[in-house]
Amino acid sequence: MIIAASGEYLALVERHSSSCKMTPDDQADTLLVRRVLDGDDAAFTQLTSRHKKWLYRFIRRYVGHDADAFDLLQESFISAWSSLDRYDPDRPFHAWLRQIALNKCRDRGRREKVRSIIRRLSSDSEQFAARGRWANPEAAISSREALLRLDDAIASLPARLREPLILTVFEELSHREVAQMLGVSDKAVETRVYRAKQRLSKVIEHVDLQDFSEDSES
Repeated sequence: MIIAASGEYLALVERHSSSCKMTPDDQADTLLVRRVLDGDDAAFTQLTSRHKKWLYRFIRRYVGHDADAFDLLQESFISAWSSLDRYDPDRPFHAWLRQIALNKCRDRGRREKVRSIIRRLSSDSEQFAARGRWANPEAAISSREALLRLDDAIASLPARLREPLILTVFEELSHREVAQMLGVSDKAVETRVYRAKQRLSKVIEHVDLQDFSEDSES
């Protein structure tokens, strides 16, 4: 059970709401966080409902596996629940949640690297055998096969290229926002996105990454 919010936290939320330009959705999230911290567990269910679809797509593109994406989605929300009393209302809730999910994806990637050393003889088919039925179909995309090829290709990129690509192209963050999130320069983000697209072009032909933006999935 998350401890109740302190008076200092609530005061900070009040000052933040009045001094910062928050979108209506951001303000709604902040109010839900306050309710959770006040002991309203149902408010966290509302938060998960508001954010689970886009967060699943973000994780799915990072890891390239449906089953892993669902696991990491749950882990991300559990982590958010357990650390909600440390949430900074100076940040939009979705940005804070995305950072948690990114860290979970990185942790999973490190664990997988260790496992891959142990099972070096595993084939590519075994590596992707756990792929389940696509649980969140994206109707606006004409070719499911092309989407899966793209997801697999993105997941195969090294993290330093994969992360800025997903955050800029699919999450539609600016280079500056991604640079701050990853702790690198704006130029580094631009260069890594360019290199990521170059690598993908060698794997997948006739695929326009802009066709797979979040706007195409709504």
